[in-house]
Amino acid sequence: MLQTIIRSLILVVVWILLWRIAAVMEYGPHASIWFPPAGLTFAAFLVMSWRAFPAILIAGVVTTFWVSELYGGGTPAKELLTTGVLFGFAHTIPYFLGAWLLRSKLTRLGSYGLASTIMTFLGVAALSSFCAAWLGTEVMISGKLLEADAIWYTWLPWWIGDMSGVIVLSPIFIALMSWRYPQLEHWLGGLSFTVKTGNPSSFLWKLLLILALLSLSLILTATANKDEAAFSIFFLILPLLWVSYTESPLNTAISLALFSTITAFSVGILGLMDYAIVYQFAVTIIAASAWFGLTVPTLMAHNELLTRQVSEDGLTKTASREHFMQSADALMNLGKRQNKPLSLIMFDVDEFKKINDSYGHVAGDRALVQVTNIVTSVLRSSDLLGRFGGDEFMILLPESSLQFAEETAERLRMEINGARLEGTDHSFSCSFGVAEVVPNEHIMATIDRADKALLTAKKRGKNCIAREN
Repeated sequence: MLQTIIRSLILVVVWILLWRIAAVMEYGPHASIWFPPAGLTFAAFLVMSWRAFPAILIAGVVTTFWVSELYGGGTPAKELLTTGVLFGFAHTIPYFLGAWLLRSKLTRLGSYGLASTIMTFLGVAALSSFCAAWLGTEVMISGKLLEADAIWYTWLPWWIGDMSGVIVLSPIFIALMSWRYPQLEHWLGGLSFTVKTGNPSSFLWKLLLILALLSLSLILTATANKDEAAFSIFFLILPLLWVSYTESPLNTAISLALFSTITAFSVGILGLMDYAIVYQFAVTIIAASAWFGLTVPTLMAHNELLTRQVSEDGLTKTASREHFMQSADALMNLGKRQNKPLSLIMFDVDEFKKINDSYGHVAGDRALVQVTNIVTSVLRSSDLLGRFGGDEFMILLPESSLQFAEETAERLRMEINGARLEGTDHSFSCSFGVAEVVPNEHIMATIDRADKALLTAKKRGKNCIAREN
């Protein structure tokens, strides 16, 4: 109970402190370049759920009284209290619902949905901040802290400021909280803020480059007196994407927080308030793009894994049946154009069922791996080895006559013959069927002829080679 009270008090103090920092960056009534408390609210609801409600409501009431003092409204305390409570609910309910929706989505994703995690986060952030800005503006108007027509020039910058605060700062707040609440990792949808070992100097140089380019852009805008100069900040998307592509999520969050904070403060210091909405959009778009950048390595790795799963047999690492057929078509077309022979070998392990029955299926798997390793060591780099199914394999030999295929099969037979199953005294052998590809023949027809030759080798007593009739 005491810990909960302490955490709530800390949340109130930090929220109010961030609100005061946001006030320094105001370029219009209740409109800041960005609004850090929105990021803290969203992160708090993600981590603490409904337990964050009292602290943020109290902070909303306190800041409402403070706003009245700042703008000299002279509103009675009772009305201010009502407005403060209404503002607290207008601010908290959209973010609470958004956090609940995001957390429910991430729980279902587990650790396999980084791209979906980020997409959902950005969508929820935009919708929650829109509702919070619209409701907050309505409350301020009803409490006479804003003019009645203020909604049309207040809610949009309010919304963008809140949204940039959520997109940029929520991850860094979640990162800080995840150290205190390590159980967050399991539902972050593959997004990990764990500090990773690496080369810190590399990240530091990237960070310095970003800050240097940002400084040049801001100084150019301040000195050029040209509206177009303000848009140079959008080029910062390139180095920040570089960071997100090459660094950890934590380093990406740090980079975005520094970039956005310096941008927001510089707008006031350098007198660039006329371009405030440009910088608001820049911060939001660059942050969203940087978070998407995190998904690129993950998607590439996932695509590579899928490619391997489709093209490679999981046990023996030889070509899968589907990949073998596709490659065979390409090699047959090439051989036809170049008028060069192409041959096929089919083989299987003699009495393979006996291995499984005597030593178990794990031993049988080891036998298949052992055989394919031997075969691979004999074949040329241009030859294609694939698994047809079970213990049956195919070898496609480009630029190879039937005689060369028979010679290759004999070398393979001799290498395999007498090999002992690892960890046992059991020796095994293979039988081979050989066929040459006929012009304009489908690969399945060649496989059928090689398979019949393999059956002939089996009938002859196994551990031998047969060719098509």
